[in-house]
Amino acid sequence: MLSKQEIMLIRAALQFWCEEMDLEDAKLFEIYAGGSQLEPTGGQADIQRLRQQLISARLRYAVCNPEATMVKNPRLFNTPEAANQSMSDDSDRLGVVLVAEPVV
Repeated sequence: MLSKQEIMLIRAALQFWCEEMDLEDAKLFEIYAGGSQLEPTGGQADIQRLRQQLISARLRYAVCNPEATMVKNPRLFNTPEAANQSMSDDSDRLGVVLVAEPVV
C-alpha cells in the first residue's frame, strides 16, 4: 500500500534519477527498470512532469474485489483504515488510487 511518505520517496528518487543519471544510457535504464521491456524515459521533461503529477495528486483508498479487477464500493476513502472498515467480505482487497488534480 502506498502512503504519502512513499509517494514523497518516489518523487525524490525521480529527482535524483533526473539529476544524477545519464538519461540517454539504455543499458543503465535496463538495469534499474528490471529488464528491457520498457523504453528509456523521454528525458528530464518527462521526469519533471511525472514528479509534478505526483506532487499534485491526492492519495485515496478503495475497496476492491479479490482479483483487484473491480472497485466494489464507489466511495474513495481518505485513509486505508476507513476503507478497511467498509470491507464487507474477508476476501476484499485494499486499492490505492492516485487522483490527479484537474487541469485548469
